[in-house]
Amino acid sequence: MSDTTTPARQWRETWMNGSEAAESRLFEELVMRMRDVQLRNQAQVSDGRKLRTLHAEILAGVDDAIFEVADDVPPDLRQHHFQPGARLRCTVRLSNASGIPHGGRKPDMRGAALRLHLPDGNVHELLLTNYPVSHARDAVQSVQFASIMSGARSLLLPRLLFTFGPAEMLRILRNLKSATGATRRLADESFWSRGALLWGDAGPVRLKLHPAVPPVSGMHAPPDLSSDFAQTLLQGDVLYQLSAQRYVDDVMTPIEDGCTGWDESTVPFVKIATLTLSTRDLRSPAAMATAQAVDATPFNPWNAPDAFRPLGNLNRIRRTVYDASAARWTATPPH
Repeated sequence: MSDTTTPARQWRETWMNGSEAAESRLFEELVMRMRDVQLRNQAQVSDGRKLRTLHAEILAGVDDAIFEVADDVPPDLRQHHFQPGARLRCTVRLSNASGIPHGGRKPDMRGAALRLHLPDGNVHELLLTNYPVSHARDAVQSVQFASIMSGARSLLLPRLLFTFGPAEMLRILRNLKSATGATRRLADESFWSRGALLWGDAGPVRLKLHPAVPPVSGMHAPPDLSSDFAQTLLQGDVLYQLSAQRYVDDVMTPIEDGCTGWDESTVPFVKIATLTLSTRDLRSPAAMATAQAVDATPFNPWNAPDAFRPLGNLNRIRRTVYDASAARWTATPPH
């Protein structure tokens, strides 16, 4: 029934369809459906660019951000390279979530992809989205929804209703409305891992990346998020804080249910590190060349040391989907 259990915390992951082999067969089918989503999205791009299945449009990219672990990070969270005062170079890609570039003309979510460059030459990638929970409960629901959204617009509601039923359809639509309803400046945006990941001997955590300084209330987001972020970074450093919630139990902090949040009032976030994007002109030729290189970089939450592997079925499907997607838009074989 479960493939992982840590006695100290009694956390576990549960295979879909009852076993690792059965889940693997299911994921093979889901990956093929996501391939079709990518191809349908690709067909809507007039310039012939090959695109990621999701998060196709970059908003900003740098390769020299500084990730500095807090001096007072709690002892149990001081795992491996997350030691007090440690400084790591970090590649950052900020993006719109859609698989079809739209230049900000449509309601959308945002994503933050971080690649920590470790002292041993390896990397640790963290992928976050600007809403605390997923609209999908599990991997099957996630792929079903992506497939429906890439189809004919006139059939969206009937297909959602037929696939999920009225209660789940309304829950999903309410979630998406909340997730895409408020557009914030990128420097004021917060991002969540949504799913859990292992944090060494500390067990599972969920992560949040948020402004180190609270944003000024009442500030309206500009129509061009990319240009606004460039202007912001031209005027000074942009700082984010990475914080973690610790796993408690399967009820308060579920691992397999992607649409249920970990309540901050009972499971508080604890500061891990500060991420600093230093002052620069993102419109300079050198910065634009860097952003282009960052945009050409495949990110995957499974590009991480084993001690920090992602957890839960939504993360397990991402491993294969992201790898297969990257193989198509980069023309490289999957791992």
